[in-house]
Amino acid sequence: MKKKTYEIKKCILCGAKIKKRKNVSIVDYSKRKFCKVSCQHKWNALTKSSDIECTFCGKKFRKKNSQIGENNFCSLDCASKYKTLTHSKKVICSWCGKEFKKAKNQIRGNNYCSQKCMGEWQTKFRVGESNYNWKGGLLSVSKRIRSLNKYTDWRKDIFKRDNFTCQCCGDKTGGNLNAHHKKQLLDIIKEYHLNEMIDVLRCEKLWDLNNGITLCENCHRECHQKKGVYENIKRAIQ
Repeated sequence: MKKKTYEIKKCILCGAKIKKRKNVSIVDYSKRKFCKVSCQHKWNALTKSSDIECTFCGKKFRKKNSQIGENNFCSLDCASKYKTLTHSKKVICSWCGKEFKKAKNQIRGNNYCSQKCMGEWQTKFRVGESNYNWKGGLLSVSKRIRSLNKYTDWRKDIFKRDNFTCQCCGDKTGGNLNAHHKKQLLDIIKEYHLNEMIDVLRCEKLWDLNNGITLCENCHRECHQKKGVYENIKRAIQ
């Protein structure tokens, strides 16, 4: 039987002869273009990429044709600097007056060059009635009331009267109980104009045990979130 012959292929990059391995068919061999993988990679780099200029620094570099876009960068550093340059604007710090750059989509009425400046500005202009959480000073009074020994005793008396048991679901888990005000503490402070501690200590409604009830943390949370609509809690606190 006459042995089949084939044309010796040469690498299209370096011109070296391409060896045919015994387990490779003549058909597959005829499709070979490179003598080794490295030659194929070099060929792809030459034919499937182009020399372009970095949009930011102007440096020439090579990039795949399929990845070339409107803006091209030779490094992540150049891409970051370009973004800072084109997507930011110079503004004045509302506290220290320093000029700095800030992303255009983050510019607000007041702008700060640092967390320190923002904190100092808020300390001066966001206190008392200027604070968006201002509630007429009620929260500060409430905080002082909860720190009193008399308030601690009031809670203990509520727990003892209710046998350390949630009056809604019957939970007796230690450390899981709260003394709930049927008439909210802030409402009492507002109604009786409790600004001074002497008035707080003399206010009978504030220390009335009938205005308190023992609830577990879950029932207490439900009571505040649903404002007593939750039927079991509603019956318990009435």
